[in-house]
Amino acid sequence: MSTKISYRLFFLLLLLAGFSVSAENTQQKQSNLQKKINSASSTLKNSRAVSKKLKKNVLIAEDKLNFLSQELHQTEKKINSLTSKLNKSNAQKKKLEKQTDAQRQALAQQMQALYTSGKQSHLRLLLRQDDPSDISRTVKYFEYMNKHRLKRIKKIKKRLNKVKIVQEQIAKDTTVLKSLQAEQGEKKVALKSVVKTKDKLLKKQRKVVTSQEQKLSKLKKDESRLRGVLQRLANKQKKEEKAAKAKVQKRKDEIKLAAKTGKKINKSVSVERHFVPNKPFSSLRGRLSWPVRGKLSHRYGSPRNSKINWNGVILSAAGGTKVHAVARGKVEFSGRLNGYGYVIIIRHDKSYRSLYAFNRSVYKKVGQIVKQGDVIAAVGNSGRLANPGLYFEISKGSRHQNPAKWCR
Repeated sequence: MSTKISYRLFFLLLLLAGFSVSAENTQQKQSNLQKKINSASSTLKNSRAVSKKLKKNVLIAEDKLNFLSQELHQTEKKINSLTSKLNKSNAQKKKLEKQTDAQRQALAQQMQALYTSGKQSHLRLLLRQDDPSDISRTVKYFEYMNKHRLKRIKKIKKRLNKVKIVQEQIAKDTTVLKSLQAEQGEKKVALKSVVKTKDKLLKKQRKVVTSQEQKLSKLKKDESRLRGVLQRLANKQKKEEKAAKAKVQKRKDEIKLAAKTGKKINKSVSVERHFVPNKPFSSLRGRLSWPVRGKLSHRYGSPRNSKINWNGVILSAAGGTKVHAVARGKVEFSGRLNGYGYVIIIRHDKSYRSLYAFNRSVYKKVGQIVKQGDVIAAVGNSGRLANPGLYFEISKGSRHQNPAKWCR
């Protein structure tokens, strides 16, 4: 009996020891798993911190790029204006020199004629003893010729002075032009340096992005943000139109009331500056020029990723390429928009808008009226575009249009 009890106790102790070892192993595994989770969380947290810092640096680089690009654009405009002025000055100089040479030749011929006729006349006066009236006429003739000669000499001097002034202005303008060209060269170097830095930062930022889901979530947020901007612009436009109609109706009511009561009203009306389209945008369908010359790398409706399609097109072009307004309109938005970089939105009439995104720089401000073909921005890859290019949209209200059906 005692032997059986001892065996039972022995087996019970073994079982308890087994449970104890199993529990210890489970706890160990749980501890290891928790460490891995903590390590992964820490890595993810660090990655997000690095990504956030890199994103901030990218934004700083893009702002600097925008500023440098705007300055370079202004410098180029000055150079073009000064070059045109120099060409006109040189043309004026050549014309004045030509006129001066003609005056000199005419003066030389006159001097030759005076010398020849003068010599004969003096001999005739002295030796032939002409009639006094002939002598008087000859003297008058000499006086007239002398006056005419003096006038020619004064004209020549005046033109020579003009040539001198033009030459001095050309010298000044040439000095300024050389200075601007040197400044332009320095800015181009600085621009290239910033582009290089920004591209490096973008590559680093892409490496620390943790998952495709995060990218998709970000793209959806960016798309929603852009639609929100367009919706706000549309709502603002409706309010303005409603207010304008109310103002016109109020004026009509005042005039009717004044007609009934015989009361005089102030006929002067305060006029506000509004954009008025010179032709319906719909009439330009199939006749517009593309905003930049480049390869159509993403077509309208093509997949942006597995769940989102492009609402416009991507035109690949070299960074810094000039972006042109496709039609006359009023700038409604100009500036940075998360996910799309530097953006310009132009309203062409009550229904239609065009949008230009991922720009390196924008050159027009909100409220400005732009003509068809005006330079409004420079191609870039601000936002999150891998390579330089322009994102271009045309929309009618909230409905997107295929730009390929509008542009040729």
